[in-house]
Amino acid sequence: MITKISCLTILLMPFIQVNDICHPLSEQDSTETPIKKGKIGELTITTLGIEAMPLLRFKTGDMMKALTRPCSCGRTTLRLGPIAGRKKQMIKYKGTTLYPPAMENILNNFNTLECFVIEISHNAIGTDEILIRIASANPTDQLLGQIKDHFRAKLRVTPMIEWTDKNVIDTLRFPKLSRKPILVIDKRK
Repeated sequence: MITKISCLTILLMPFIQVNDICHPLSEQDSTETPIKKGKIGELTITTLGIEAMPLLRFKTGDMMKALTRPCSCGRTTLRLGPIAGRKKQMIKYKGTTLYPPAMENILNNFNTLECFVIEISHNAIGTDEILIRIASANPTDQLLGQIKDHFRAKLRVTPMIEWTDKNVIDTLRFPKLSRKPILVIDKRK
């Protein structure tokens, strides 16, 4: 029998305040070990407000940071930060963990880009590779350099970026039977 219906209450956006009934645990990979303070991990929820056994753990697949500093409202309970990405979308690239939304945010800052698509694949030795295809009305080496500099500054790595015709990118972004654009093509499966 469940004694409490809600275990997460939204207090201040974009952070979630966690009460005593639900204890989240951030984990790294599948090793079931808690991650270090301030690092990104998978949100796993264990409900402690039930009267039956076994206790259930729910792995959400959401990657986020746990915030331990006191809230501006005065509460000192654990808070969860914004979602960095999904576990299945995690990319290990040149020793850095990346998520597609972070790359999309960088590319969306450039108004001169007409469209883009991010392709993720494995190389010959099995590590992740990223190819970003971009299109612009005025493709220049200067613009390409600015985009690479932004990637270096924000994510500490620079994926392979190449100019591609807008029609080719649109073909990749809008495959048959798809109702919305696909910005990330994951070929690692």
